[in-house]
Amino acid sequence: MVASLWGSTLDTRSAAPRRSLLRSNRDIRSLFWSLGLFPIPLIVAYFSPWAALALLPCALYLGFCAGVLTHYHNHQGVFRSGTLNQLYSLWLSVFYGFPVFAWIPTHNQNHHRYTNGPLDATSTFRRGKEDSLYEALTYPTRSSAWQLPAVRAYLAQIRRTRPSEYRWHIAQIVTLIVAHVLLFSFFVDRHGAPLGALAYAASLGIPALFASWSMMFINYLQHVGCDPESPDHHSRNFVGRFENWLVFDAGLHTVHHEEPGLHWSRLRELHEARAASIHPILLQRNVFTFLWSRYFRGSSEHILVSRLAPSQSEEAA
Repeated sequence: MVASLWGSTLDTRSAAPRRSLLRSNRDIRSLFWSLGLFPIPLIVAYFSPWAALALLPCALYLGFCAGVLTHYHNHQGVFRSGTLNQLYSLWLSVFYGFPVFAWIPTHNQNHHRYTNGPLDATSTFRRGKEDSLYEALTYPTRSSAWQLPAVRAYLAQIRRTRPSEYRWHIAQIVTLIVAHVLLFSFFVDRHGAPLGALAYAASLGIPALFASWSMMFINYLQHVGCDPESPDHHSRNFVGRFENWLVFDAGLHTVHHEEPGLHWSRLRELHEARAASIHPILLQRNVFTFLWSRYFRGSSEHILVSRLAPSQSEEAA
């Protein structure tokens, strides 16, 4: 394991051969998704805004994957080359809908250090121990506001201490804005104002907004009601194999917190070795069954922190 520029420890155990551009050959699949699949809604929108609208569910799935791959890339750069990693960050920023460097101060350096505890800027306890569908759906908006001061402070620090890195971060902001403005203008020019706006929204605008929103939403589900002080019960896992295949094993959250630089392709192996020590109610099949049970059926069986760490809940309240 070696140190990463992104603030995590790199996994060298799944490394590709030294002659490869990639750190892990498993990222051939990551690149197929990001370079091959992410642009497909834009291509569809070029020919038909209505077809792009019909494919919006697929575009939302790809938006979620843009968030997942951005998350992993910020823990462990996909490429061996720093320049290629920075260029890939520019690409991901367009589909993620936000400059991807923002993960470094808020997630890598804060969330992984404090894991939903009182000092975690994104703690699900910041408004007390109440958990409801309203809290879950509005958490991303509140979390965004909580994270902005850390992003501004980080950018100011990087400007002073690492000017070359700062220029790449500014390039992410510029690339994001320019790409979205140009694509919106292009679609309006091709299809006219109403249909052009629809084409942009269905193929990129809404999926990009969903990408960042869904990452904060899933963070809420993975930590709400868990015990931030426990070495075993700090995170909720969504363990279904097919569901995790679709999202690069992003549901296996406990082991990701323990080894954030571990390549996603090794999370299943580590999770299976670790699962016996995790409380069964924190091992959910998938997000959808959990949402139905917790917020529509009103089940409280998924709430662990009130039983294992009542003092933490009361303190947060």
